[in-house]
Amino acid sequence: MLNNSKFKLPLVSVFLCLELALGILVQTAPADAVRWVSFSCVLLACLFCLLFWERSPLFILTQVGLICTVFADVFLVVLEPIIQLPAMVFFSVTQTCYATRLYLCQETQNVRRVHLILRISITLMALLLTVIVLGKGTDALSLVSLFYYANLILNVIFAFTMVKKCPLFALGLLLFLLCDTVIGLNVMADSYITDAQNSFILKLIDVDFNLAWVFYVPSQALISISLIKNERTVRS
Repeated sequence: MLNNSKFKLPLVSVFLCLELALGILVQTAPADAVRWVSFSCVLLACLFCLLFWERSPLFILTQVGLICTVFADVFLVVLEPIIQLPAMVFFSVTQTCYATRLYLCQETQNVRRVHLILRISITLMALLLTVIVLGKGTDALSLVSLFYYANLILNVIFAFTMVKKCPLFALGLLLFLLCDTVIGLNVMADSYITDAQNSFILKLIDVDFNLAWVFYVPSQALISISLIKNERTVRS
């Protein structure tokens, strides 16, 4: 919609400044306001992407991914108490959309075939490993979470194989992965690490600010603008 507009650069600049301001507020706002500020970061990224609407599969997949991220954060950020399973289902749809975008960006059928085989194989292995490790404790949340995390890792890997084509998307996915890794390490520190005081993991994540959102806010901003055409592309 605005990809060929002279207002594109000013709009992107304002958007990034707003995300930066909201990202700072996430760390500094009063506790009762943080969840709304946090959710605003994600919602703003989703809505901003709509300004550059294109009737193309890549845009639709990216926009649906951002919309599903918003719905996931309704369950994880807005609602109290949080509801994890539907959130992880929405996040899984997000990563499936991004996986499909990356698949469509592959240049040859042979590369696409390798992409598909690797993704299916590693996803199945992750699910099988979950069942083996958890045994009777396996539930829908653990399976969906491992499906999500495995595909997020694969998306980062595949995006960086095409980093010259989609640098912002690759960086956005990497920050997304770092955010979820921090969250996972926090869960490990709370639930599985006994000698917490001497734990390397605890030292890594025990900081005076919300480290996960340091990664999450820019990840959504970069994904939101990752399909905006540069001036050279617009003129060609």
